[in-house]
This record gives sequence, C-alpha cells and structure tokens, in this order.
Amino acid sequence: MSRQNLTGEETEDLVALEIAKMGLIAHKPIPDRGIDLIVYCPENPGKSVRIQVKGRGPIQTNQRFRWFQIRTTAKQREETIKEGLPVNESWRKKVAKADLFILVSQKYNEFWVFEPHDMESLIKICSLKYGNRRDNQEGLQAEVDLDVEFKGKTLKDIYRSHLGNWQLLEKLLSC
Repeated sequence: MSRQNLTGEETEDLVALEIAKMGLIAHKPIPDRGIDLIVYCPENPGKSVRIQVKGRGPIQTNQRFRWFQIRTTAKQREETIKEGLPVNESWRKKVAKADLFILVSQKYNEFWVFEPHDMESLIKICSLKYGNRRDNQEGLQAEVDLDVEFKGKTLKDIYRSHLGNWQLLEKLLSC
C-alpha cells in the first residue's frame, strides 16, 4: 500500500473515531464514489451527512503539513467539459458531492471542518499560488494550503474558527 493510501485510511479512521466520541455513527459507503464517510445520529438514521476526508501525513519532504489535494476523476472532468466549463473547474464536481470536508493534518493533530462554499473559497484563494501548475490546469486536482498567505494573514488564521469545528456536523444533523 502506498504512503498516500495509508495516510488516507489513517485519517479517515481518525475522523471516524472523533465522530464516534460525539455519539454519532459513521460508515464508509460501498462503493466509494467520492464520499469517505456517511454520518448520522442513532436517533435519526434517516438524516445523514456526506463527508470527504483529506489527510496530510506527519512526514512530508516539502514540509507542507496543511496542504491538501482535491483530486478529480476522469468522469468529473468529462462532465465539466460537456457543461461548457473549463476543465480546470472540475474540482467543483468533487466539492459538490460532499456536505462537509474534513482536512486532517496528522503532524499537528488538527481537524479542519469546512462546508462546500468554504472549500470553494479556499480553492480560489490557493489557485492564486497553485493555479498555473499543470495538474491544476488539466483539471486533475485543485489545492488547498492552509499555510498560504492571503491579504497578509495565513488561511489557517483567517479560517481559525473551522479548526475542530465539530459543532458544524451536529448542526447539519440536528442532533
């Protein structure tokens, strides 16, 4: 198993553990179609939240521990082009699939909880730095780096209220 796949599994397990501590139920959908966890309250199993987990491992050669890639599928890129949008907007398909994104920095033991509209803002800001990379131009991915500066502050400082914001999950579930 690749280091990337191992980090993905570890961070999904870490998120599921945090969710279980809240008294909520999380399970991995089969097949995996871009959603890592489906979460619900035991009292109301009919209402669920779709979560996408992005993890960053504790060992990084580039020393970027809060830098996450939002990768797209060939199908998402094809759909984007069919809709008349530029292929570098394919990340929007990925973002639209989830109700919440949880970005996990293992090195700092951080869980950043974002709604899709926040992810869109983060991606747009980070595209100022990373948008000209070939993978981003070809629509293969978009990047979110919480250590990027924007208007004199890092994104981790601007979005500080999202760090450990598990209440957002409870709010969406109305538990």
